[in-house]
Amino acid sequence: MVVGRVKRFCFEDTSMGTLCGRWQVWVLAFLLLWGAGPLGECALPEKAPGRFWPLRAEDHEGADSFERGRPVVGVSYFYWYDVETGKHVIDRDGTDAMTTHPADMNGVSYKRASWHEGQLGDMVEGGVDFVMPVYWGVPGKYDGWSFVGLGPLVEAHSRLQKRGVEAPAIGLFYDTSILKWNGFGEKGGSYHVDLTTDLGKDWFYTAMRDFFSMIPPSKWARVDGMPVVFLYAASFAKGQDPGQFEYVRGRFRKDFGVEPFIVKSADWQGRADAVYSWGGAVSGPLIYRRVVALGPGYDHSAVPGRAPLVVDRRDGATYIARWLKVLQLNPEHRPWMVHVETWNEWHEGTDVANSREYGRSYIVLTRLFADMWHAGVGLRLGGSLAEADSVHWEPGRAKGVEIVASGGDGVWERRKFGEVGAVVSAPSAHAGRYLYFNVDDAFAYELFERTVRVLVAYRDAGCSSFRLEYDSADATKGLFEGAFRGVGGVAVGESEGWRTAEFELPRCRFMNRCNGADFRIVIMGGDRELAVRRVEVVK
Repeated sequence: MVVGRVKRFCFEDTSMGTLCGRWQVWVLAFLLLWGAGPLGECALPEKAPGRFWPLRAEDHEGADSFERGRPVVGVSYFYWYDVETGKHVIDRDGTDAMTTHPADMNGVSYKRASWHEGQLGDMVEGGVDFVMPVYWGVPGKYDGWSFVGLGPLVEAHSRLQKRGVEAPAIGLFYDTSILKWNGFGEKGGSYHVDLTTDLGKDWFYTAMRDFFSMIPPSKWARVDGMPVVFLYAASFAKGQDPGQFEYVRGRFRKDFGVEPFIVKSADWQGRADAVYSWGGAVSGPLIYRRVVALGPGYDHSAVPGRAPLVVDRRDGATYIARWLKVLQLNPEHRPWMVHVETWNEWHEGTDVANSREYGRSYIVLTRLFADMWHAGVGLRLGGSLAEADSVHWEPGRAKGVEIVASGGDGVWERRKFGEVGAVVSAPSAHAGRYLYFNVDDAFAYELFERTVRVLVAYRDAGCSSFRLEYDSADATKGLFEGAFRGVGGVAVGESEGWRTAEFELPRCRFMNRCNGADFRIVIMGGDRELAVRRVEVVK
């Protein structure tokens, strides 16, 4: 990276002459001495691999774009399959790599425009507005499937357009696992990208640059003219910098004449245009202010080395229930972008594409709900709690609030105290003890930025004190942009009677950011046992 910068400086300012040459010699000598370090292992390509780079602002004039707030549906698209070589079709031990399977295995390959064309055509049938290839493109390694597959995808997109078919626009799903596992280092080892460093930021951006250089700007999925970029988990980066997205925006603007529309996973630092969470196929819908993620279920039985995890599709009922929950949110201020997770991740069984196991049923369902989403339909089904004044939980009788085990530290057990049933916090492998609660999504969504009261009926014994931590809309409070905001503090005595504590929660968010829950009771001191028999949330 240092070498690249010196070269650009020399070519742009030839008046430096001999001095510039001396700097090059010094830098090269330094790199030889330091060859085992990160700079010796990494050399980022200065030029993008595609022909759509660099671009200017005028290159985007007249480009189609979604308007911010317009209901749209996008899918993550896995294109790493190749039946000819067996890549992502057959595991190394010769066993089937897929839990669910394409309806027709003939011609399934990221290298074939005909396969991409069939998938894009089915997305049109499913009412999908934009497609996000799940991109694992390591800078400089331009013979990998991530790069090789983009050309045929673009060709397929053009074929549909020539036939008068409005193919889904193309955005980027940045698989950030390449920040850790990339084979970019010396002798094929991985370079762990640190976004607190100049090199790390450059690496992070270069992968993004390379993708868009391969896609004609007329095909980009855009919001208000800005190309859509979804970012997978931040945990793969060695380090983060709150200014990392500003760096990306500046570089993107310089290289392409526009800034990207960044949709970040909730664990990323820095300002983004929207926030989402991966996992909508497992525990969706995952609802944020602008984006909601959902999927049909999950089963990674074919993936070697993983513990069993199955979220039953229930013959489509799981997918239907998740869409119905989202459609019950108030159309006036619900999210406007749906991320269907996924179009065709056949390893993990999260696909809605045409498959051997389910045929075209999930394409039909996606079209049904996408049409309702586009039309701004708001459902009011029987039992909806969107307009209720309060919701509550009691052991075995949850109405709009449920207790959940979360993060490994939300362990509890049922007990009876005389005739009173309750749950009691229990030890776990973690130091803390918590009771986690989720609020019904339709009810919770109407609470955004509002102040609510939480009433906790507890037994006056067993611990020294407890308080609440909740998912707040105030990014300056708590952790992770407002998650785990603490309120109150209740001293617990030794009377063993039942009492009620009241907490006021300003600026609620309630979007499951407290280890997958909306709020938790934090138990402190004593033997750290707290018995709770009722929790009520009041608007």
